[in-house]
Amino acid sequence: MRHGAAVVTVQEFAERVLLGTTLEEKLAPPSAGIVDGGLVGRIVLPEMPGRPEGMELRRDGVRAEFPGTTGIEDDAHRGRLLHFFANHELLAVELMALVLLKFPEAPAEFRAGILKTLKEEQMHTKLYLRRMEECGVRFGDLPLNGFFWNAVAPMPTPVDYVTRLSLTFEQANLDYSRGYAGVFAAAGDGETAAVLERVYRDEIAHVHYGLKWFREWKEGGVSDWEAYRSRLSLPLSAARAKGAFGFNEEGRREAGLDEEFIRELRVYAQSKGRTPNIHWFNPGAEESLVAGWEETAAARQVGRDLALLPAFLARKEDVVVVPELPPTAHLERLLEAGIEVPECVAWGEAEKLRERKLGEVRPWARTPDAEEFAERVGLELVRTAAALFSKAESAGLLRKLVERSKCPLLCGEEVVGREAGSMEAVEEVLRETGGGRVVIKAPFSTAGRDRLLRETTRPWSGKERAWVERVLAGQGCVVVERWMDRILDFSIQYERKGEGLLRRLGYVVLENTRQGQFRSARVPGRLTDGLPEDVRRALFDGSPRGGHLAEFLEGEFEPEFAQWLGAQGYEGPVGVDAFFYREEDGTPRIKPVVEVNPRYTMGRLVLELARRNGEGTATRLRIGKVSEGAEAGEVPLTPEREGAVFGAWVKFG
Repeated sequence: MRHGAAVVTVQEFAERVLLGTTLEEKLAPPSAGIVDGGLVGRIVLPEMPGRPEGMELRRDGVRAEFPGTTGIEDDAHRGRLLHFFANHELLAVELMALVLLKFPEAPAEFRAGILKTLKEEQMHTKLYLRRMEECGVRFGDLPLNGFFWNAVAPMPTPVDYVTRLSLTFEQANLDYSRGYAGVFAAAGDGETAAVLERVYRDEIAHVHYGLKWFREWKEGGVSDWEAYRSRLSLPLSAARAKGAFGFNEEGRREAGLDEEFIRELRVYAQSKGRTPNIHWFNPGAEESLVAGWEETAAARQVGRDLALLPAFLARKEDVVVVPELPPTAHLERLLEAGIEVPECVAWGEAEKLRERKLGEVRPWARTPDAEEFAERVGLELVRTAAALFSKAESAGLLRKLVERSKCPLLCGEEVVGREAGSMEAVEEVLRETGGGRVVIKAPFSTAGRDRLLRETTRPWSGKERAWVERVLAGQGCVVVERWMDRILDFSIQYERKGEGLLRRLGYVVLENTRQGQFRSARVPGRLTDGLPEDVRRALFDGSPRGGHLAEFLEGEFEPEFAQWLGAQGYEGPVGVDAFFYREEDGTPRIKPVVEVNPRYTMGRLVLELARRNGEGTATRLRIGKVSEGAEAGEVPLTPEREGAVFGAWVKFG
């Protein structure tokens, strides 16, 4: 480049912008008579653009914390925000100069468009710099991040440029620039809002320009959306084509994007940098602990129909592996209800996750049936100790509590389940029960499956006896419990993390069928809201603080429970099913441990849905047959595919 001489060619101009070490060099616009004569001589393209001293792009990973919008009324805060915007615009200027030098054989019309866009980006940078300095912040006061450069500069072809910059970063700015214009206007800064409005209008044209050339160069017979997605690779994904402040469909239509592209992008999800955890639904978890286990048709159907449920437990950066991707229309419906779904990956594509940096594997339960899943995504699965799933072990935990407890409402030992290892032992337990109804449970079963309800004095049917003998042969015992006159079923949801740390997350009211199978879970305002007046009185009469249930949990159950879990090295989600019931004389009692579920549960799921929808909002999750359809006010969480039998619905408020 001829320093000091007038810039007359595109090459000279681009070299000055890319290699210059002053802002004056970088931001001086091209001269009116500039000529594009292609590339003369050989130029070695830099790894990083030239920058003034103190304004270099950081290579050591040091980043400035993005200031957000809280406190935007303060000048210094506004200046820090504008510092980020100015750096992004300057990076766009430098990348466009790189394109002009890197692709001299690109069509003249394309290069002319780059030159025009570069000039507009120079103006955006200068506008931001001026407003920033008026707020008391100078360029370089904060560390300057080079993510845009690192993501776009390696582009091997011009189509990669328009894919990465025009259709990704500039498309995202359709959301950011319009959104921040509104934020600054609301803060009384009309001047900055006007700058952002100007940037927004220019960005529409920039996206339109990139889209024109993308369509010119993309492979034939492929939709814009599929071609766009296929050209991106991490750390870039279509998720980076969306910004904050809502999804701006109007601006995208004005830029020329088609309806399929807009619909698919609106629901698209993938982590923008945070390491994702990998979720998967395995509803047959407990049964897989039994020797010789084979997945039943029922568990397979439930696993397919309700496969999307872990999406509502996951962070937005996580990944959920499903048998097949949910339809776009279903994801749109969830978004309209305020429910954002993270990235979904079809089972057949799950092995590709091995190529990415991943966090933890988080199946519904860490049981043998999840080992193939963990292996498929290349992560290690640490199995949960089988004993924690056993209903016989849960009964043993309850027996120990009953023997030691001072809680006046706690159930008696006669309500604790009894283990029986033979048909003769089962019959002996039934005789000692003294009449009434009992439930006989397989130690390893889930959601009310593999259990038998019967009157103690009624003769055995051949089918009943065969069921008991099958469970005894496969699992070694059954658990026999008295069937009580229940007032309210509920669960207590916990998370155990680290040595001895057990955090209670909340209560969930359960609705079960007469056979004890799960039907719905509801987050109440208060657990006592669902109880009769005499039960509420009994809960608090004579209690110095919080009620007898709270005292029992804090003082007796939770210390014992944390130790019980810790003895098996368990960390993770855990739900404890419980219920209020009446004795024959009407006295209310609590059975605090019906069974322990060391895994995710429907109770935990509804708590997470309630949290997302706003603290204090009553939320109900229902599982049922698709043929039942949605009840009034319900939102379907799972898609109603052809052949689906089961569905899940949520209702807020």
